Amino acid sequence: MNGLPMFWPGLLASLVPAALLNRPVGRLLRTHWAVGFLLLLALGVVATLTLLPAHPRPLREDASWAGVVRHCSFGGLHLRPPGEWFGSRQADLAILMFAPIGLAAALAGSRRRAAAVLVGAAALPFALEAAQYAVPALGRACDAQDVLDSLLGLALGTLLGLLSRPALRYA
Repeated sequence: MNGLPMFWPGLLASLVPAALLNRPVGRLLRTHWAVGFLLLLALGVVATLTLLPAHPRPLREDASWAGVVRHCSFGGLHLRPPGEWFGSRQADLAILMFAPIGLAAALAGSRRRAAAVLVGAAALPFALEAAQYAVPALGRACDAQDVLDSLLGLALGTLLGLLSRPALRYA
């Protein structure tokens, strides 16, 4: 986490709303409060790792920073075979960030609510990359491969949630 100077403050800032809002979110999703906590914490971690500036500069200097570039990469876009899902640090991070969101979505109380959370979660990688492109002062480049890796993590988390749902229902 040395390359992410805002990770720990962002994680702590994510814990506060997750701790305060987990019960209302759990009630909204008609599920256990722990699922609401997991969803809120995972969303906070995603926001921390993708939307906070990548460089430790004062915000007033961001607009004039010489490294500010608006760039989006579409080259080399491919769905990795299962043996290569983990291996690159950036792909690992994208998969691991979105898997808890898929897990929490799959554990939502009803199928309709789970589908609504999954649709919103599936739109999230596109919105994040659009924000990274639109706000070059973040010091982050938009990358279409990140969207695929994030959707893969979301799918893996959803699969895990759907497989564990029957067991958790009787626990």
